[in-house]
Amino acid sequence: MDNSHKVFVMIPEKFYSERSFYNRIYEKMAAEFGKAGFDPVLKIVSREDEEIGVIPDELCEDSGLQCVMIGEMRPAFITKILETGSRLIFFDFANEEFEVDSITGDNIHGGYSLTRYLAEKGYRKIAFVGSYKATGSILDRFMGYLKYHMAADIEINNRWILPDRDKNGYLIEQHLPVEMPEAFVCCSDETAYRLIESLQKYGYKVPENIEVAGYDDYAEHVVEGVKFATWHVNTDEMVRQCVYIVSRRCEDPGYRHGNIIVNGYLVENG
Repeated sequence: MDNSHKVFVMIPEKFYSERSFYNRIYEKMAAEFGKAGFDPVLKIVSREDEEIGVIPDELCEDSGLQCVMIGEMRPAFITKILETGSRLIFFDFANEEFEVDSITGDNIHGGYSLTRYLAEKGYRKIAFVGSYKATGSILDRFMGYLKYHMAADIEINNRWILPDRDKNGYLIEQHLPVEMPEAFVCCSDETAYRLIESLQKYGYKVPENIEVAGYDDYAEHVVEGVKFATWHVNTDEMVRQCVYIVSRRCEDPGYRHGNIIVNGYLVENG
C-alpha cells in the first residue's frame, strides 16, 4: 500500500498503556481505517520527544502524510508536524492556536450535566478533581462544572478544585482536602477510582458517605464493588468522523472540516 493511504496515529506516552482509554480508541480507529482501505500506523510519542519537538522519521521523509493525534501534545511537537506539510487531525482535543480540524466530545456539556446530576441529588458542596491546565478536554469539563455553579448561584470553593496530574501530565495519588465536600466531579473514571481509593483509606464509603461522578465511561483499573455516575464519550461516532475526514482529504487535499463536537450521555451506575 502506498503512502497516500497510510495514516499515522500518534498518542503521547503519558496517556498510553495497553489497557488505556486511548489505546482502546486506537483499536477502534485501526479497525475502521482498515475497512475504509487505509493502513494505520501507531506511534507512541515519548515525553522527551514531545517536549522538544522530535517527530517520527517517516513524517520528515514524506510530506503530506495524513496524521491523527489522539490526546493533546505540546505546541512544539504540533508545530514540527505541521511544518512537514502533514495533514493533521486533533482527536479528543482542540487547540485554537492551530488551524487544524479537531474531533471532541461535548466536554462542557458533560461537565455541566454531571455537576447538575449531583446538585439534583441534594448536594451543594461539590468539588472538581482534574488538572484543568493539563489538557483542553479537562479544561472544558471544568468549565462545565463552573458553568453550573454560576448559573445556579452556588459559590465556588477554590479549595475544592483539586489536581489529578503532575506537571508532566502523569496521574498522581489523590489527596483529600482538609474541609471535605459532599460530592466530587472527576475529569475521568481513572481519576475517580484513584479518588475512591483515597477516600476508602480514610474510612469513607462511596456512595454511602460521599458521592463521586466520573467521566469517559471507561477506566484502566477499577475498584471492585463501587459504582458511580459517569459521562459516556461516544468514541464510535468520533472515530467515524475521523475516517470521514481522512477519506475526504484523499479526494481533496485542501479539505477542511473545522471542529466536530460529538454528543455523549450520562450513565447512572448502581
